[in-house]
Amino acid sequence: MDSRKLKKSIFRANFYESRRLRHDGFIDYMVREANSRSIYTEFFSLSRIIFSFLGALMMFGLSLFIESLMKDPSPNAPVETWGINFYPVWAFCLCCFLWFIASRINLWKKYPANLPYITTLNANLYVCWMVLAFNLFFISILGKFLTVIGLILFYLLTILTLFFIIRVRIASIKNRLYGAQDRSMIIRQRKFIHIVTLAGSGIVAVWMVLKRCFPRIGEIRTDFWGTLSIIGISFAFNVIIIGALFVLFFPHSLYGYYRNKYSEEYREFEGKSLEEWYGKKYLKKHKELLNNE
Repeated sequence: MDSRKLKKSIFRANFYESRRLRHDGFIDYMVREANSRSIYTEFFSLSRIIFSFLGALMMFGLSLFIESLMKDPSPNAPVETWGINFYPVWAFCLCCFLWFIASRINLWKKYPANLPYITTLNANLYVCWMVLAFNLFFISILGKFLTVIGLILFYLLTILTLFFIIRVRIASIKNRLYGAQDRSMIIRQRKFIHIVTLAGSGIVAVWMVLKRCFPRIGEIRTDFWGTLSIIGISFAFNVIIIGALFVLFFPHSLYGYYRNKYSEEYREFEGKSLEEWYGKKYLKKHKELLNNE
């Protein structure tokens, strides 16, 4: 691939280049999934409201849970904590407020054609909030056990691992936007998606069978080795969730960004009328679109 193309920003593609994103197997999968579910495509979705409320409630519960552990630590706890809640209620309120404001700002510009992408973007923002809260929980519980140096090494290893994942993904997006199209790569990505989906379903099924046959399997241990396993799970959680954001969800939002940036071009390319694409309510607020027609 030309080195000049590697230096180009992924946000500066023209309309014809941006259309190549849909050839990416992961983006195509996300687009088809989002467009087929009413929770992403309906202007008013009760399910979306319920999930948003339950999500915020879960983050609030986590804050209260950490506070209770700090005030009344269990005598059977395998490690001693600093006694500091790094995710207090005020931090929850601040995160909830910022997430709500960001979501509302995104929704102010919604119309039928870009609603699935805006809904997914707001869900991504919630995942970022969830990752932040989880890591503050991790620091509150195991910070003293790991020490400051241990925490620095833990997050340095996490950042380095994610750096390589993100670097590879951005390079693949640039190659998709500005490089030659590789049909074999599309086929391999789609096969990989199906394999991951099947593997994930298989793991869940096997786990349910094992849990049914051996009820004590998977119980959290409170000894030293149990603590180390929690550290390993926390590392895997960060890498998997944040990696998924950049491998699956960020490219999907990038495609939505270009569909909004070149809205008229995409509308004409897909053969949609103004009303089908923008909706009556949006057209009333933006009459210049009717004049351009």
